[in-house]
Amino acid sequence: MAESVKYVMNSNNPISRLSAMMVGISITLACLLASSITQASQADASKADEVKMMSSYDAAMAAGDETAAVNHVLDFTENTQGENAPATVKLTYRYGHLLYLDGDYREATDVLKTALKRSIVAHGKSGGEAYEINMNIAYSYSQWSPSLSSRMKYFDRALEILRERGEHETIAYVTTLVNIVVNLMDNDGLSGESSMDLGDDYERYMAGDISTFSPEQQYSNHFDKAEKYALEAAELSKKLEVVDEYISAKISVAMAKLKVMETADLMAVPSGVRGGITRRDAKDRNAREADRLAIAIDSLSKDMDSNKLYLTAANKALMEIAWLDKDGNRMAAMCTDGTLNSASEYHPDRLYALTEEGDVLAPNFSFRITSNIFKPLRSRGEQPTDKNGNPIRKPYFIPVCIDGRLMAALINAPTVTIEEFY
Repeated sequence: MAESVKYVMNSNNPISRLSAMMVGISITLACLLASSITQASQADASKADEVKMMSSYDAAMAAGDETAAVNHVLDFTENTQGENAPATVKLTYRYGHLLYLDGDYREATDVLKTALKRSIVAHGKSGGEAYEINMNIAYSYSQWSPSLSSRMKYFDRALEILRERGEHETIAYVTTLVNIVVNLMDNDGLSGESSMDLGDDYERYMAGDISTFSPEQQYSNHFDKAEKYALEAAELSKKLEVVDEYISAKISVAMAKLKVMETADLMAVPSGVRGGITRRDAKDRNAREADRLAIAIDSLSKDMDSNKLYLTAANKALMEIAWLDKDGNRMAAMCTDGTLNSASEYHPDRLYALTEEGDVLAPNFSFRITSNIFKPLRSRGEQPTDKNGNPIRKPYFIPVCIDGRLMAALINAPTVTIEEFY
């Protein structure tokens, strides 16, 4: 189970997380099909219907459409065994999952909710795959509905099911908490909005005294909703270190990421709106999270191979802190010491090619920078030459972590010529 925590926590792909949740509970289509046909035969189902279903199933699978194939089996099973039969429940769940993988999130939500209703009839409120179905409904909601309450209803129910099963102080429970936190962070449901605070002045304004009426805007977000799950995970992790000695450090990484995201959100609040944050306060908050991350990294580094994904997540959080604080030294150090060494992890706008002459080639612009913040390019063996024997100077790529214009400003190079680069 510790391995599951690692995978789910660090995946940026909600489909991967959804698939991970099905480990241990997924039923192969072949088994479901065999079960359906066997029980259907016992119920004296029409052989013609069975043959027709099998033909449709084979055709859909041959066309590479597993979703349609499962739907054919589901329709057959509904007609032969009933809507609330255990096999029908499993197939309904499987069909909803496949719709999710296909990107039909609204339809997937409806089908998974139907699967939950059928599961309750077949297995009770907490039996069967009730936990997994509740989690998957919440995941589906997160892909199309901006409402936090919709998905949190099902997240909370999944946690309740685990508690009912006596799994409160388990890795599985903490994994679920982390899954929820990651989902809330990934699906942009935590940013808030401004509201007008009229206060007592509004009553005087309505009475005709307009001189004292000065409505004030107030900003509030929803990061506290995710933080409650992270805090519970952190508390439980202390008891589970005998199972996974790194679990507290892993939770710290998730908590730090959440707090850094909240700081960024508050920094974006316009001046004059209550609920924002000053740059000084933001730096203080970021410093606390940087300390938290440093402790976590020190612990996780004891087993770098097993904790590689966590270390990457922690360093990315440090990168965001440096970005928010406009800390050029930290960003330069992280780039040059190899901490940020996977270009695929970063948006193309933050990647630049650095030539041996000191040119930084952005995707669309060329920046000549007089003071190089990077280590010199090391020669690796004999340098390649062109047909005339001249050295071939090839740019190499390195994640710069920041926008080119800001990078130039951070290294105190005010004169930067920008020209189109093709």
